[in-house]
Amino acid sequence: MSNINFNPFPVLCTKRLTLRGLKMTDDQAVLDYQSDKNNFKYVDMPIYHTIDDARKYIAKMNTGVTSNKWIIWAIADKQTDKAIGTISLWNISQDQTKAELGYGLYPGYRGKGYMSEALQKVLEYGFKVMKLEVIESYTNVQNKKSIELLVRNKFTKVSNFTETHTYSGEPMEMFIYAIKPELHGSYNV
Repeated sequence: MSNINFNPFPVLCTKRLTLRGLKMTDDQAVLDYQSDKNNFKYVDMPIYHTIDDARKYIAKMNTGVTSNKWIIWAIADKQTDKAIGTISLWNISQDQTKAELGYGLYPGYRGKGYMSEALQKVLEYGFKVMKLEVIESYTNVQNKKSIELLVRNKFTKVSNFTETHTYSGEPMEMFIYAIKPELHGSYNV
């Protein structure tokens, strides 16, 4: 497998979305999402309190992309370029055959098919460009919408475990879902 290189940044487009790099001008959208735990109640992430918290997150994510540790896209409305969520491939295995999927949509944009649209494009990139052999997604067993998204997009449940190292200190029951290139097929997005 060839070495992964995210430079230049791979901008991906669908009918309604542009998947682009995070910009510092996305700071308020990131803060609005990350400052309310209700927006990500099934995901173990810290709560942000200031715009500086959001800017530090954006800088950290972009540094990881520059160093080819992970790839994170802002999911942006194609017409306005407004960030409406994020989607990423991270925890890339040493042999670069496996990666973990992460995603989240901001309130007001859920239930409109945006995440499926973005996910299909990211799967295509992961399998065709990165040459991954498997993409996994870890999701809270209570997160029915996330589970439905994964199943609808041909992921299968492969395992479950209890996450004990959490920001809240409370253990979380998790499912692991996975997809391989032969199950992905081709999409017209």
